[in-house]
Amino acid sequence: MHVHGHLLLDELQRLAKAITGKRVWLRYQAVILAIQGRSATEVTQALGCSVRAVQNWVARYNQGGLQALAERPHTGRRPRLSGPELLRFQERLEAGPTPEDGICTFYGRDLQRILVLEFGVLMSLQAGDVLLHRHGFSSLMPRPQHKDADEELQAIFQEVVVDQIHAIREAHPDEEVQVWFEDEARFGQQGTLARVWARRGSRPCGMRQTQYTSLYVLTAICAGTGAASGLISPTLNAAVVNLFLEQFSRELPAGVHAVRLWDGAGYHTGRDLKAPGNVSLIQLLPYSPELNPVENLWHYLRSHYWSLRVYRDYEELEDSAVGVWRAVCLKPELVGSICNAPYVNDCA
Repeated sequence: MHVHGHLLLDELQRLAKAITGKRVWLRYQAVILAIQGRSATEVTQALGCSVRAVQNWVARYNQGGLQALAERPHTGRRPRLSGPELLRFQERLEAGPTPEDGICTFYGRDLQRILVLEFGVLMSLQAGDVLLHRHGFSSLMPRPQHKDADEELQAIFQEVVVDQIHAIREAHPDEEVQVWFEDEARFGQQGTLARVWARRGSRPCGMRQTQYTSLYVLTAICAGTGAASGLISPTLNAAVVNLFLEQFSRELPAGVHAVRLWDGAGYHTGRDLKAPGNVSLIQLLPYSPELNPVENLWHYLRSHYWSLRVYRDYEELEDSAVGVWRAVCLKPELVGSICNAPYVNDCA
């Protein structure tokens, strides 16, 4: 292929290194290879594009130089839903079904119907999926919410707890104050299900055990570092919680004071509770598990490890609980991602 000498090869290679867009970078490389004497077929094999595209790029360069290789504006077809109408559709989607919809959650056909009836837009199911994903929506498993949860009180609590943590920090000026969250989960032969890949339209089966042996997994995580502390017990009461507090206290490095946030369960508030000197306790708002990021950890463990399984006896349960806890909770970056608690980030 003949290439006009608009630029020297070295200069063209230098400019190509600064290209960030893949499409334009490919055009530069095609011209560079052509200057080096490669045929259109060889350039095609090197870059993974068509012969016709290579010939077109070289022809454009010959005619207009580097400017001819720049990305041209893509006007495309106007989106069928945009501007205020798109925002209104997003709000409708996030608000969930109304009593008039008569359903508990939206599926593709429901959104297709809403788009037609309320927005005058006809879309295929695939186009609807593309629209949702393009604007950051995905089908997610919701976090359980108590019927008595009060979002206004939760917002107030998030402001108050920050002040409490600052007050504890001021009371311990010579110590590093870390923010920890703690919770307990029951894990046993009452199995759970998780999502699986299957052919569309099928109803896959999943193993769900319905026996009664179980144990308790107690876990505390540090909101700032992603560190974790855990205890596995066949029972759960004030004595076990005190045992975990003692263990947790011993694990804290010298010069560290922990602020531990947990729910108002009886074994967290009873008179038998013994808080170590290097641990301060703050009770979370009632009916508000969403304020405790350890709840996210339980969801992660069940959806990734503890579902679709059968456990023969307590020993198998314990082995699984210990192995999984170590595999997940000893990775601070992973714990920090799963158990992110934005409302205490400034204090962590």
